[in-house]
This record gives sequence, C-alpha cells and structure tokens, in this order.
Amino acid sequence: MEQGGHSGEQQPNETSQRGRYQMSVSPMTLATISRVTQNRRRAVHPGTRCILHDNTSPGYGWLLPGWIGEERRMLSGRVYRYYYDPSGRLYRTQHEVIHAWEQLGMVVVDM
Repeated sequence: MEQGGHSGEQQPNETSQRGRYQMSVSPMTLATISRVTQNRRRAVHPGTRCILHDNTSPGYGWLLPGWIGEERRMLSGRVYRYYYDPSGRLYRTQHEVIHAWEQLGMVVVDM
C-alpha cells in the first residue's frame, strides 16, 4: 500500500510491494482510499512520502476493517500520522479514533 513520489498523488491498487512482502488490499480499504483521495482538501507537499496502512500492516492491527492510517514523511524527516474512517473522515490521533469508536457504542479493550 505504499504510495508516494514527489507528486504527492496517491493511486490505490489492489496489490503492492512493501519491502519484499507482497500485500493484498481489501475492497473495504480500497473504498476508503478512494474516498480519501477524492475528498482531499489540501495537496500533499512536494517531496513528501505518503504511506497508507490498513489493519493488516505491522503496527496498525488495532484499526478496524475499512479504516486506514496514513504516514506522511516530510523532507525534514518529520512524520505526521492521520487516520481515516470508511467514510473518509480525518482523525489526527489514535485517541480521536478510539473516542469515535466509543461514541458509536463500541467496546474498546486496551491490550
């Protein structure tokens, strides 16, 4: 699911390479990626590397199916993380995501 390049444009694809591992992207993840890229309010800065993650990505197993995490690596080395629900709504922190789940009546168990 790695997307990037200097243009900042992200093109979803069903299968992509991350290192030497082949990864499949679920249809729910593809739908979320499509909504996020269509509704993006600001362009990604030139030179920024964007990597998208779903619940199959290492470190992102806590996300629900259809939710995605985005890492934006700036030229300075700074990393910004954003999260998107299946409707494409932006969450800036993991805490905001968990709070949204609690508002929906989901039970969140911290392991």
